[in-house]
Amino acid sequence: MPYATLVDIARRVNKSVATVSRVINGKDNEGIRISSKTRERILSLAKELNYHPNYLARHLVKKDSRVIGLLVPDIMQVFFNEITYHLSRALDERGYDLLLAHSYEQPEPERKAIQMILSRRVNGIIVAPAMGQENLELLEGIRIPLVLLDRYFSGKEFHTVSSDDVSGSRQLVEHLIDQGARRILFICGNTKTSVSMERLQGYRRAFRERGLPLDEQLIVESGYFQVDGYTVTRRMLSENRLEHVQAIMGVNDEVALGAMEALWEHDLRVPEDLLVAGYGDERYSKYLRVPLTSVRQPTDALARETCSMLMELIEREQSTARTVKVPCNLVIRRSTVRSPVQEGSR
Repeated sequence: MPYATLVDIARRVNKSVATVSRVINGKDNEGIRISSKTRERILSLAKELNYHPNYLARHLVKKDSRVIGLLVPDIMQVFFNEITYHLSRALDERGYDLLLAHSYEQPEPERKAIQMILSRRVNGIIVAPAMGQENLELLEGIRIPLVLLDRYFSGKEFHTVSSDDVSGSRQLVEHLIDQGARRILFICGNTKTSVSMERLQGYRRAFRERGLPLDEQLIVESGYFQVDGYTVTRRMLSENRLEHVQAIMGVNDEVALGAMEALWEHDLRVPEDLLVAGYGDERYSKYLRVPLTSVRQPTDALARETCSMLMELIEREQSTARTVKVPCNLVIRRSTVRSPVQEGSR
């Protein structure tokens, strides 16, 4: 059944569209007086027809949609799930609705999603870019307020909010080294993303600052899901490439969980045989069979900073690109502690 319109109501009550609009919008006391009987008939019929105002048309007239577009790689990733929730709450407090789209980590769906969002005449757009730079030129051409979230393009001028992943990764690797690990497999995701590049940079920095040799063969690219961590670890086990490895670091908690699954299938114990750590500190990580050491990314703080930056661009038309780095902190749990020491954050 099509949506009821002001025209439908006006025809039924034999009044002008302008009269019906004034009543619906609570402006019937302005201008020519509208009788209480007519007012009651209009409101009653609007309820009967389940009428809802066409906010899109209204906002187009005012050139203010009160909508923010959000483009993420995949809402199934827990990190982006939480970010979306916090952004929705923050924007709602400021009177904005959220239009969500996905790129599925692919350039063509990303391009279509960007064009779809822009066609809705949104006030601003938040983008967590997909892997690669295929749509960089399209993003650079956007003329409405734009903030890149979590991921960025090195050397390019964008307003950006992300975690301090270099520091977070370095802290995690230093902890593994302190636990006696010298050969650490890093399942690092896709290095076409700034997230993986920064975490790899922190991994390398920790080895360099400790004066330890780094085996490049232990840096393995992957996807970002549990199956990716499982597949890489299982392959490494079948090729006997984990024989002298003391620890596995996943680019996120899902990858680390997949690695643990593969180890358990081969009757290897965590942490007794290998230490395993993740990144992101997802909600489930402390409830795993072996609670997972991870680096906590404050998704609520990331969302608040992103929302604040975008509001500044919308309200003040700020033009100078700037970057905000949100600190992370290491959360130590059983998966990387062989001896009974105090677990917790640091």
